This record gives sequence, C-alpha cells and structure tokens, in this order.
Amino acid sequence: MRSNPGDEFDDGDFDDYDEFEDFDVESALLTSELTDELVRHLAENWRAEEENKRINVNVSLNAALGKTPTKWIDAACRVNRVALKGTVRRDRRAKIIALVSALTNPDELAQCVREMPAHARAALRRVVENGGWLRLNELTRDFGGMEGDGWFWDEEPPTSSLGELRRRALLYVGKTSLNKEGRSGKRLFKVAVVPQDLRYLLRDILADAAIRREEESAVEARFATPEDLLADALDAARSHYAGLEWKPPIAQAEVESFLRRTSREGFNPVLIWLGVDILLNFIERNLHEIQSADDLCGYHVSELATTFVDHNYLQRWTLRERRNVIEIVRRLYGHLHASDRISDDTFDEIEQACKRLSSGARKLNLINRPPPLGGELIFTRLNPNTGDEERYTYNHQRLLMAWAGAFHQDWRTMLSVCETVPGGKQKAALIHELIALDPGVCDLIVSQADEDEFDRAILWFYEEKVLELSAW
Repeated sequence: MRSNPGDEFDDGDFDDYDEFEDFDVESALLTSELTDELVRHLAENWRAEEENKRINVNVSLNAALGKTPTKWIDAACRVNRVALKGTVRRDRRAKIIALVSALTNPDELAQCVREMPAHARAALRRVVENGGWLRLNELTRDFGGMEGDGWFWDEEPPTSSLGELRRRALLYVGKTSLNKEGRSGKRLFKVAVVPQDLRYLLRDILADAAIRREEESAVEARFATPEDLLADALDAARSHYAGLEWKPPIAQAEVESFLRRTSREGFNPVLIWLGVDILLNFIERNLHEIQSADDLCGYHVSELATTFVDHNYLQRWTLRERRNVIEIVRRLYGHLHASDRISDDTFDEIEQACKRLSSGARKLNLINRPPPLGGELIFTRLNPNTGDEERYTYNHQRLLMAWAGAFHQDWRTMLSVCETVPGGKQKAALIHELIALDPGVCDLIVSQADEDEFDRAILWFYEEKVLELSAW
C-alpha cells in the first residue's frame, strides 16, 4: 500500500527511540541503579513526546504505522495475532505490511473489535462517529486519560481505554492545527485519530446492536458510585462464601471488613474482591499447606502471582496486574495483622515478600521455595473404603519418579535395590504403600512434579537417607 504525502506526520522520523534499541538502552537501564520510579518516569516521558508529534487527521493506516515506535508495532502484532513466519524479528517493514493486511480485512478487524474491552470499544465508536478524529481532551473527559500506560507495550500493555485502542493499532494520538470550529487553523491541539482507511469498515462493524448494548453497560459500570461498587463487591464475596464446601482460613466477616476499609480509602472494592477471590482459590488449591492465615509464606505469594494465575485464569497477565494482586495480598494481611489475626512474624514475612516481588523494574523478583527435605506434604485424599485420610509426601513423589525414571515401573527390582541404598528399609516401606495405591493416584502424585526433578529423585534414591522433616 502506498501513502499520500498528506498522510505523513510533520516532525521527522518516528524512530527516535528505536535508535536506543541499537545501543541496547534497555539493558543499560536494567543493569544500572535506576529506581523503578525513574524507569516509569522515563517511559511516561517517551510516550508523551510521541504524542506531541504532528499528525494528519486523515492519515492512512500504513502511514500511521510507519511513524509508530517499533515496540508498539510488536505489541500490535501480538494482540492482533499477526504471525510473521520466516521473517527476521527486527524486520519492521514486514510487520507493518502484515498489520495493514490484517486490519483492513473486514473479518479480522471485526474479531479485533469484538475482543477488545467494551469501554475501549465505546471510545472507538465515539471517534468513528465523529468522522474519524476528535480533540483528545473531549475523549479523555469521558473515557479517562492514559497516565501510567508507559512505553514498553510489547512487554507491559497499556491499561487505559485509549491505550487499549492504541495497542491494537486502531487509534493514534498527535498534534494538528485547528481553529475554534475544529477546522484547519493556526493553533495546535492534541487529537485522537482513527486511520482513514479503517473508518468505513469500523462503522459497519460497530453498527451491531448487541455490541452497542454491551458498550452502554460497560460505560455505566465505569461511572458507578462508590456505594454501588462496595455493594457489588460485598454481594460477590457473600455468594462466594455461600457456595464453599470448605472453611477458608480467612473468614467472610474479615473479607467484608477489608472491602469496606479499602473502599473508604478510595480503592475500587470490586477490583479488590477479584484479588481476594484469587487468593482464596489459591489457598483452596494448597489447603494441604495453608491450614491457617499464618501458614501463607512468601514463596506462596510468588507462586500465586505467577504459575497459579497463569494456569488457572485465561487472561494474559501483565506485570502490572500481577503486582496489583500482590498489593492486594499485602494490604489484606496488613488488615488481618491490625485485627490481631496473624502473628507479627507472618505479617513481616508477607510484607517483605510483597515488597521484594514488586521491586523489579521490568519483572517480578521471584521467591523460590526452600529445597524440600522429604516430609513436605504434597497430596492428601480420603480412602473411599476406610474413610481415613491418606497423606503423601515429597518422599513418596521421589520414589515414584525413581520408579518411572530408573526402574521402568518395575517395583520388584526397585525393592531388591532398596537392600543396598541408604535408608533402604524406610524406602521399601514407602514403596509398599505406593504399590497398594490405585495407579491413577500414583499418576496424580507424580504429575505434580517438574520434569527436571526426575534426575534429582533418582540420585536421592541411590545416595541419600529418608528425612521426614519439612521445609515448607
């Protein structure tokens, strides 16, 4: 696709910051002693400078992408699922061509519009219905600003309504000359622009009545009163607890008190509840380790904000969203501590863990579990025949891994070898417990192990004694 001269921005090449990539400025930032606040400040400034460049209100998609930072193009390729098979990673022009092809395809553009949050879609509709561009202050007045959206959209996507549209390469922000009537003039104003060649396509897509109703509901929700939000959060919490078949170590009354407190402090209690809900689901999944509020450890918070949310929630979790969950846990445990519900030691551990996890500029500073000793509980079940609770530890799991990895699932050979290894009698006793188990239970126990743990389990079987102590 060729662009007209009138499509171009007026302030020279966009690539001011892509030149930084050639000098690996990001590595320099990461290896320096810059604070998180300074990194965020720089990212905000870079984005603001990009928004101060000149733009033609009738710019084409091809021309707009030609003046877009490479990191934002990479983000657009990712969110629009534009794959470049066989293309060099830094082939910027190929990415632009692929994005133009995807977004000017009516079916792919319709999918892009349907997948975006309804509040972002409502902002897009406002611009399209205004002829394809709008003064930026008119748009932010109703749909919020872009503070905090940063610069590194390929790794930490923007979270504002307008940032959602910009990340998807549907909206562009810059300055243009206008008069008071909105026509070409001498004064510079910031505007938000939908590329000209997308406007008619978007108008047809947005004409769907169901899509409009969804947007209206989302906009109403964004302007709900604090009282409405608190009532919704309390209702959600009560419904959650009413449906439980187990007793959480954090009581419903404590959660409700926490929601009221955070609402008074100016936070959105609905979003706070979502974080608490994630924590309660994590505790239920790890109930064999977390029997009381004091049992939560720093490495639990690390696992909660990483592997747990990734495996149990469909959304793609950004760094900011992970940090929000960590912050909610920190505040909840501060609330519990103020009520003397947890010990000083637990409060200090969770406080320090949350601060450590969120201290990295571009990633979480993860907290690993201490190496297992052997007695750590990893699985419990009620025996359907006796009704007794059966408890299986890391020692059982190690034996199953050695059985599968070194003995080709031959219990008899493994038992004979027990006569020659350290702690052989204890290992043999545990093996007899495993032999009596249903094979499905054995599969479940070993399925919770990481692939790289098999070699260590085999080494343990041949060289180490059995410890029943627990580091967790």
